[in-house]
Amino acid sequence: MKVVFVYPDLNYFGNHLRYPGVISLGIAYLSSSLKSSGHETSLIHIIDKYDPDYYLNILSKFNPQVVAFSSFTHQFKLVKSLAKLTKENFKVITICGGIHPSIAPEECIKVDDLDIICQGEGEEAIVELCDKLEKNEVIINIKNLWIKENNKIYKNSVRPLEENLDKLPFPDRLLYDYYNIWDGQVKVIQVLAGRGCPYDCSYCCNHQYKEIYKNSKYVRFRSPRNVIAEIKEARIHYKDVKFVNFLDDTFCLRKDWLKEFLPLYKKEINLPFHANTRINLLDDELMKMLKDGGAEHLALGIESGNVEIREKILNRKMTNQKIIEAFNLGNKHDVKLSSYNMLGNPYEGLGQILETIKLNAKINPHSMHVSIFQPYPYTKLYDLCKENNLLGKEEVSTFFGKSILKQDSLTGKEVDFAYFYFKPLVKLYKLVYKLPGKFSASAEKILDKFYFKRNFYPFYLSLKPFFKNSKKIINFILKFINLKDSNFKRLVSFRKKGGQVLQ
Repeated sequence: MKVVFVYPDLNYFGNHLRYPGVISLGIAYLSSSLKSSGHETSLIHIIDKYDPDYYLNILSKFNPQVVAFSSFTHQFKLVKSLAKLTKENFKVITICGGIHPSIAPEECIKVDDLDIICQGEGEEAIVELCDKLEKNEVIINIKNLWIKENNKIYKNSVRPLEENLDKLPFPDRLLYDYYNIWDGQVKVIQVLAGRGCPYDCSYCCNHQYKEIYKNSKYVRFRSPRNVIAEIKEARIHYKDVKFVNFLDDTFCLRKDWLKEFLPLYKKEINLPFHANTRINLLDDELMKMLKDGGAEHLALGIESGNVEIREKILNRKMTNQKIIEAFNLGNKHDVKLSSYNMLGNPYEGLGQILETIKLNAKINPHSMHVSIFQPYPYTKLYDLCKENNLLGKEEVSTFFGKSILKQDSLTGKEVDFAYFYFKPLVKLYKLVYKLPGKFSASAEKILDKFYFKRNFYPFYLSLKPFFKNSKKIINFILKFINLKDSNFKRLVSFRKKGGQVLQ
C-alpha cells in the first residue's frame, strides 16, 4: 500500500526567520510504523505558497492509494483545499489526523473530501487501515478512526494508549529532506523522550487529549536505553550534528528517569542538549544534574508577568519569585534559559503586558519566544472567550498573527505595538535596571510614560514596513535578538527553491 503524507507546514513560526520548516515527528512515527508493516510512504512538505499543478504532479508520480493529511487548527483551511484538489483528480482515500481532527472530529468529518479522520495517536490505526485496505477487508470498525462509507459515518472509539513506547519503531527521519531544510548541514537531532503532559494550561490541548484518553495512562516515558539507541541511529545518517533537542512538553518531569538517563547520555552521546521544561520543576539538584549531563539550553514558559493573568486565566500556578529563582539557577549552573511569553491574553491590558516585559528584563533570559494569544477551539480558554463574547469574526491563522479577540482592555493596535517592540523594550528596561538606585527609578518612570503614550503607537507601527523590508535593518535585528545571519540566508535560499519537496 502506497501512502503519501501531506504536511501543510505553514504559519507555524509566522514571520520569524528562525527555521524554513518544522520537522513533525508525529508524521515520522506514522511513516516508520507503516514501513515496518511493509507499506510504502512518501511526503509532500509544503513550507511556502504551494503550486497546485506541482502538487498534483508529484502526487501522480507516486500514485498512492491513501493520502494522509496532518493538521493544526490554523492549517485546516488549507487541508480542506488540498483534499478537494486531491479527490477531484485521483481515486484515493483521504484521511486527516493531528491535533485539529482529534479535538474537533465532528467538524472535520463533515468535510466532503475527507473520507476518514483519526483521533489521537494514530500509529496502530493507520497500519490497521492500510493492512485491511490491501486485503480488501472491512474497515468501518477500526478504533481511533471515524469513517464515511455508503452515506454513513462510523464513529469508532479510541484504543487505549500504548504504555510501552519502546515498542514503537524509531521515527522515519529519512522521510524529510533534512539537508535541504538545514541548508546542507544537519546540526540538530530532534527527539521525543515521552508523550503527554500532566498540566492543564487553559490555552493548550492537553486537557482535551486527557478527556479523549480518560481511561488510559496519558503521561508515558520511553526507557533511557531506547532514547539513547534512537539518537545513535540518527547520528549514523547525520554526521555533523552539534546538539540534541528534546521536544517533550516537560522533559524534566521525572527526576528518577533523569538520574538514569543523564549519565548514559553523557557517556554514550556526549552532545549538548536543549529541552522544554517547567519552572516549578527546577531546583538546585536538578539543575546540577542537567548541566553535568550536557544541558546547554532550556526553554521555560512564563507567558505572563502578571500573577493574576498567569494563574487565574492561563492556569499556570507559579509565583514571580519562583520564576526569578529558576533563572538565577540557570545563571548559577551556566545553563542558558529562554522564556516563552504570550501577549493579548483575555482580560489583559497594556499594564499587564508591561509586567511581562519588566519580568523578562529582570530575569535576563538567553532568548525570548513571543507569541500572540490565539483562542484555539475547544480549549478552556476558548470556551471562556466564547462565553464572555470576546471572540472576533476572524479565524485563527497562525501562532503569531493578529489578535482576534475583541476586548475593552486591549485593542488590536496595542497588541501589535507590544508584540513588535517587546524585545527592544526588554533591552531598554534591562539598561534602566543597571543604573544606580534613584537614577534607575526615575528612568523607569520616564520609560513607562513613553510606553503608555497610546497616541504614539500609529507612528511606532508605521515603522514596521521599514524594518521588515530593509535587509540591513533585518540583519541588525537578527543580531540584536541573538540570531545568526546564516539562518536568514538559509531561509531565503530554501524559499527560492520553492519550499515544497517530495521525499
